Amino acid sequence: MTSGRPAAGAIEDAAGAESPVPSRNRIERVLRDRGGNGENGIDARPAAVLIPFCMVDDELSVLFIRRSLNLHNHPGQMAFPGGAVDASDTDLAATAVRETVEEIGVSESEVEVWGTLDSLLTISNFALSPFTGWLSRSNGLEFSEREVSEVITVPVKALMDGSCDRDETRRYESGYVTRPTYAYNGRVIWGSTGQIVSQLIDCLGQA
Repeated sequence: MTSGRPAAGAIEDAAGAESPVPSRNRIERVLRDRGGNGENGIDARPAAVLIPFCMVDDELSVLFIRRSLNLHNHPGQMAFPGGAVDASDTDLAATAVRETVEEIGVSESEVEVWGTLDSLLTISNFALSPFTGWLSRSNGLEFSEREVSEVITVPVKALMDGSCDRDETRRYESGYVTRPTYAYNGRVIWGSTGQIVSQLIDCLGQA
């Protein structure tokens, strides 16, 4: 898979020392430059997800959820917190924040939205708008067991160094398609979420 990873696999920080990943501030700056409201011209039901960065044991990480097996759409799959637009949402960013609060049990004040990635059409016919952002808390989460079976965090370093890459070819109605796929600690990230992660890695390579 081609991505925007640094060629040498290491980045110099402000002090001149090598660091395996860019700092939170550098990542935030790059992702905030990708502003916007997530609106798109895709003719499908609008939905939004949040790609939440957080700190886990002093390591910059990205939080994922595993969807409950009881859900109709994509049961048991790895995903980001999110869902369909509700009539009470003021915009797509509000959808991403509301769904994150509902699914993983944080408060709205613990969620900060940075920017957007490119929208995509999902196989379940949603026009999905991904937002990037920050979670000020990633421990002690009381997630919704009706929607979420597990919360998983993946270090940014693991996403950037290629150790998670595992592209797979799957059969769809239109035929066999190879899509970005990632694996971490036995969890496989594929489908629309894999496509979003591929975009994210390209952005991280610019930080």
